[in-house]
Amino acid sequence: MREGSIMSFEYKTPKPRTIGILILLFIILIVLWGTFVIVPAGHRGVCLWWGSVEKRIMGEGLNFIVPIAERVIKVDVKVQPHPFKEIDASSKEYQMVKMTGMMNFHIDPSYVNDLYQKVGLDFADKVIDPAFNDFVKEVVPTYPIGEILPKREEIRQRAMKKLGENLARYHIIVDDIYFANIRFSPGYEGAVEAKQVAQQQVETQKQVLAQREIEAQQKVATAKGEAESIQVVAQGQAKANDALSRSITPILVQYKSIEKWNGILPQVSGGAVPFVDLRKMGGLPGGTEESKK
Repeated sequence: MREGSIMSFEYKTPKPRTIGILILLFIILIVLWGTFVIVPAGHRGVCLWWGSVEKRIMGEGLNFIVPIAERVIKVDVKVQPHPFKEIDASSKEYQMVKMTGMMNFHIDPSYVNDLYQKVGLDFADKVIDPAFNDFVKEVVPTYPIGEILPKREEIRQRAMKKLGENLARYHIIVDDIYFANIRFSPGYEGAVEAKQVAQQQVETQKQVLAQREIEAQQKVATAKGEAESIQVVAQGQAKANDALSRSITPILVQYKSIEKWNGILPQVSGGAVPFVDLRKMGGLPGGTEESKK
């Protein structure tokens, strides 16, 4: 190319052979991509041959299939929760009872193809809910309304057994059942609430009476203690008074009189009694004849 000339590119049309090779490679890629399928953990693959369920079941991981002819339905076999719809039933006395609950279940991995063929993937609405409905309407009426709540665990165990037997034919395994809520008619619930309030009031009155009884016993004990204390004091005072009375003698009385005398003899005439009787004090042991008279 000479200097200063204009550069030009010539577009070449692909040859038909090249186009054919690219198309063939694309088809091969599609075919290869469609020859395998990945089944995630906790799942099994149901194989359909032109729409017909096959006997073989694909496990987790990479699995090869026949392109176009085979199709794989992935089914979850892990433990799954299923909430029950609220079911209306009646007690033994024909009182209204409403129950809701939750069931944990899983599908037997060895029979996912049979479940898919007989029921399909909407098995919860087709078989689980009707089984729970039948159980509630069959078992709950055998209990008096006052025993439904106290025997809730017993009813739960019966539900597990009954539903387990019912759903086993579909290869659905019941792991556990929980009753989320049990309700009764508004009238019965009001009566139960009123009874509970009355029982609480009775218990409160019992506590008040017990407290008053304790207080009365405390007062009796206090009064008894005070009475015994007064009795002891009185007995001590009586003993003291007795000892005091025995200690007061005529000599002591005369002595106390002398202690209080101011030294002035009383001015009396006639036969007055002496202020101090010396014979009583021992001053005149024998006394005179006149004193004896």
